[in-house]
Amino acid sequence: MIPSIIQSIAEGSIYVVASIGLTLTLAVVKLPNFAHAEFLTVGAYVGVVVSRLYPNNLLVIGATAFLVCALLAVAIHNIVYKPLLDRKVSIYFLVLASFAVAQFVRYGVFTWAASQRPNLLDTQQDVSIYTVFNSFQVQLSNIYVLAIILAVGISVLLALFFNLTHLGKSMRAIANNVDLARISGINVSFAINVMWILAGGLGGLGGVVLGTYTSITPVLGYNTLLDIFAVVIIAGLTSFVGTIIGGFIVGFSTNTVIEALNYYFGVSFGYAPLLPFAMIVIILLLKPTGLAPNSQTGLEFFRGLLAKKVPPEANKQVTSDGEKK
Repeated sequence: MIPSIIQSIAEGSIYVVASIGLTLTLAVVKLPNFAHAEFLTVGAYVGVVVSRLYPNNLLVIGATAFLVCALLAVAIHNIVYKPLLDRKVSIYFLVLASFAVAQFVRYGVFTWAASQRPNLLDTQQDVSIYTVFNSFQVQLSNIYVLAIILAVGISVLLALFFNLTHLGKSMRAIANNVDLARISGINVSFAINVMWILAGGLGGLGGVVLGTYTSITPVLGYNTLLDIFAVVIIAGLTSFVGTIIGGFIVGFSTNTVIEALNYYFGVSFGYAPLLPFAMIVIILLLKPTGLAPNSQTGLEFFRGLLAKKVPPEANKQVTSDGEKK
């Protein structure tokens, strides 16, 4: 089982990198952006083009994909989402708009990929994949190591950004009440544009990582969309640390869990794609707030430990006439 567990952690990290931009969008503007999947597709195709010019240069490939998808996200926001938000439309209209945007971008990618000679409807990035660790029947490729580092690093950095920086706190204020944030002097338009830069850029970066793991087609992001939503639902929608948990759970369900079910109960590996959907239903039924760590729960836990260490007599108060309460 050890190789399977390592594989689950590696693939879970890829899910985390692909999902973190959607978590950011939900955390700030509370939009379930179905067009986020297309950032993955565009990022993967940017990786294809750039890797032809700079083979194996993951830094240049990742930076270019981040920039292109960041610009795409800001353009979509200002052309589609911002006018709708200014009209204070229902979230249902925004969700439908995100579906329409996703279709537009996806078929734009289809048209472009089909027009290339040779066509790029099914292609790969020019990135070498090699083993960096091979011991005890466990193999880790350079891409898996990169995914693990990116998953943990990006999640921690975003959590610190939201809690420690002025801009991050401004985004949290916008998430709580956009009108009150505007009255308080926060530049709402600037903060939301920065959010879209980060969300789109991280989506593009996730597409590069995902594109090194599988074949790149115009439906790459679309085929991963429900897995991504499974991750963020398990994470509680808005938690960056929870996204790590959600990504690893989805990774384990599609690897270790299905292997165990196959070994003990003869369940076919063809049912692996159903497990993330099962996770969505179970989480929504049992804990709709997700599995993200709750700081208040942690504080209550430590308060309970301290209370147990304090003797009961210490809580008694002495009144002015000398009687104990």
